[in-house]
Amino acid sequence: MKILVIGNGEIAKKLLNTNYIQGDKITILAKDESEILDIANLKNIKAIIYDDLSPEFFKKLDIESYDIIVALTKSDKDNILSSMLVKRMGAGHVICVINQVESMKQLSYIRDYIGIDKIVNPNLETALALTDIIKSEINYQSDKFGNGKIEVICHRIRSDKDLEDHKIKDVGSLATVLAIAVVRNGELIIPDGEFILKEGDYLYIMGLAKDIMKFNMKYFRLKQKSPKKNITVVGANEISAKLADIFEDDNLTIIDKDKEKCDKLIKDNSNAYVVHSKLKGADFFDLNEVDKSDIFISLTDNEELNIALCLMAKEYNIEKIFTKIQSKNYLKILDQLSINAVVNPQDIAANVILKGINKNRGVSTYLSFNGQAQILEIKLNGQSNLFDKTIEEVNIPKGILIGGIIREDSTVVIPRGKTKFLKGDTVVVFCKNENRKDLAKFMEEENQRGLLNYFT
Repeated sequence: MKILVIGNGEIAKKLLNTNYIQGDKITILAKDESEILDIANLKNIKAIIYDDLSPEFFKKLDIESYDIIVALTKSDKDNILSSMLVKRMGAGHVICVINQVESMKQLSYIRDYIGIDKIVNPNLETALALTDIIKSEINYQSDKFGNGKIEVICHRIRSDKDLEDHKIKDVGSLATVLAIAVVRNGELIIPDGEFILKEGDYLYIMGLAKDIMKFNMKYFRLKQKSPKKNITVVGANEISAKLADIFEDDNLTIIDKDKEKCDKLIKDNSNAYVVHSKLKGADFFDLNEVDKSDIFISLTDNEELNIALCLMAKEYNIEKIFTKIQSKNYLKILDQLSINAVVNPQDIAANVILKGINKNRGVSTYLSFNGQAQILEIKLNGQSNLFDKTIEEVNIPKGILIGGIIREDSTVVIPRGKTKFLKGDTVVVFCKNENRKDLAKFMEEENQRGLLNYFT
């Protein structure tokens, strides 16, 4: 599969890191050579520096030869014009990222006018992702794979007598799930059955959704849905405006210190109840009755403030807490915050794009694994040498774990040593960042026709 990526940034890096492992032939267009130094020598990736995204420039690229084209520069104008140009030149599937948009109607109009296949807006996708989590009954942070049939969670061991100081193989509640990783004192470890769990460990578990729910019923406090929710959102922006539309039947309050933003949101959104207030100080929660919230969401552009507000919300025992963090500086502490979800609009948008072009296969979005690992879904090529071999017969490299298998008929399996790979399988792979090249090499060696074809 040939993919053209127009622009470089966090979303582009996410796509490249995933599809590089799949072996797709990728061309990336960047404005500055410094943006592509870390990828210039990767196999199957071609980098081109551009000065101007003109019709003449695109004509040199043989646009019709690309199966997928994704426009994701920092400029919405460049993305729209590029998408329009390549579509007129006969491009197949075109995806356009638009960062600034005020309504779904505008998105639909732009998509229909340009004639492109999909528009992705990070803020809108983040609002929809938060909505899915809020409306669910779960009360813990998780990533889902296999159309939601496989789930991954993080559990911190605190005063858990049947976990602490026990070998993983001896813990009954782990019998039907797979312990894929443990973070201890900042170090990420892939444990085996002999690994002894300790207090303070962050234990990452993968399993069938029903088995993860059983585990959580034992270790998490699950709360039944209330007919009407009290929701507090800190930060007046596109995400909070969309949430106000979605939860118009609930008691949703948006709070911001910027009066101009508050006034604009009130003017543009009749469903929004907006409060202008300072966001700092111990009295913030009491003065604005935030302490009575069922759900607290911090979406300001100040990430330190978001973290501080969430920690205060925990002290008030607010049931569900969410925040937005985009900087990579906090990867090592995100899972340790022990809140319901930390959302990154760039990661969410990248996952939407990946699932859109890869038949609903994606990557981990909400769990950071201390900034040291990732989970991704890989479709095995029809010629793979893995077929009919068991897990224990395959020499899987260090730092890599096959945590789940999705069969061709959509049934899912949490594999054990005797589990066989079958034709049509999609594997859910846990991989340390330092072992990405090992994963790509492993997949290439196991495939008679090179790396995995991610789109078959």
